[in-house]
Amino acid sequence: MNVMKLRIAYTKLEEAKYIGHLDLTRVFERAMRRAGIPQAYTEGFNPHPKISFGSALAVGVEGEREYVDIELQREMDLSEVLGSLQEQLPAGIRLLEGLLIDSRSKALMSVLNAALYRIRLPMALPIQAERLAEAIKSWLGREQITYTRYSKKGPTEKDIRPWVKHLHGEIHGDEVIFELEVRLGNQGSVRPEEVVGSLRELENLPLALESLQIKRTGIFVNRQGKAFSPMELDLESGV
Repeated sequence: MNVMKLRIAYTKLEEAKYIGHLDLTRVFERAMRRAGIPQAYTEGFNPHPKISFGSALAVGVEGEREYVDIELQREMDLSEVLGSLQEQLPAGIRLLEGLLIDSRSKALMSVLNAALYRIRLPMALPIQAERLAEAIKSWLGREQITYTRYSKKGPTEKDIRPWVKHLHGEIHGDEVIFELEVRLGNQGSVRPEEVVGSLRELENLPLALESLQIKRTGIFVNRQGKAFSPMELDLESGV
């Protein structure tokens, strides 16, 4: 019996943004079980479904186009799988497209290396467009930007500048909207709120960080300066 491996693009919007990464695996597993889709499982004493996501979204961050690889026990009609699965998924998770990939394809986490974010937040005080542009230019011109990240192990300092590839901001009414491109890798990445937080601190911008909204608008493979979707890249180069 031939196994079947799918790569699916999906949204994680609205209330679904509060589903944590580990819970998201359970959401898909439960939806597949209810839809009668035969999942493939790992071997060993504690088998788990062969479901592999791209880079995790933080709780509260929306995703316009996320990716997941799912392996099935046998071949099925792709449109039937997507339709049945969609019926069992919660609001906010919408399947955009799917394709068959080689069972030997590399995991999404190992090939996705860049992400785009849109960040919206109010101004605590009015900011002129020229002042915003100058602040962003100054921030990007710094060779090193140290940001303190707090965890259960205590505070750690990290240079976040190497992870930022592009940052642009525009004023819309009483809000600032940032477009941010960051690098992803085995060593981690930078959080959008850290970029905006350091911009406020270092460039003295009156930004209301407590009201920021973050949406990941894309996650992709950047090769030789070109961005590829993991959907098209799999077909073109056999990743």
